[in-house]
Amino acid sequence: MWKKHKKLIIAGIVVLIIIIAGGFFVVSNNTNSQDQQAQQVSDNSVQNLSPSAIGLKLEASSDKHKVRFTIADASDIKSIEYELTYNANSTAEEQSQGAEAQVQRGITGTANINSGTSNYQSSWLILGSQSANVVRYDTGVSGIAITLKITKNDNKVYQVQDKLDF
Repeated sequence: MWKKHKKLIIAGIVVLIIIIAGGFFVVSNNTNSQDQQAQQVSDNSVQNLSPSAIGLKLEASSDKHKVRFTIADASDIKSIEYELTYNANSTAEEQSQGAEAQVQRGITGTANINSGTSNYQSSWLILGSQSANVVRYDTGVSGIAITLKITKNDNKVYQVQDKLDF
């Protein structure tokens, strides 16, 4: 009886080995694929730069109602996206709608840099609101922070963050 089933047992073992080897191959390829995808994501991720790497300066106007930023080394920068955030006292209307005494406000924008430009200065950004040439400046301003998303001429993207205290 052993001789009759010997061929079947050996065939079963060979099939089992093939199945296990195939499973190992599939798992191994899947892991390599995931590693490659993770590498591609990290290669395309935004890298951080220090403010000094581009000569970033954030300054307030003398009346402290406006802020602007300057980049001293903009020669290899193609474009900038910025987000300025700050805390300010909420208005009476906001408080009547349940807002806290201090709220966070923000200003966003973009700028294209002309090639060959060695430096860039933004326009003054109003810490408040403007409508129909009427400006309402925010009060109790604090915690001013800026985040720049910089695209360089080689299309690499960088992020720079800075703060301003006054």
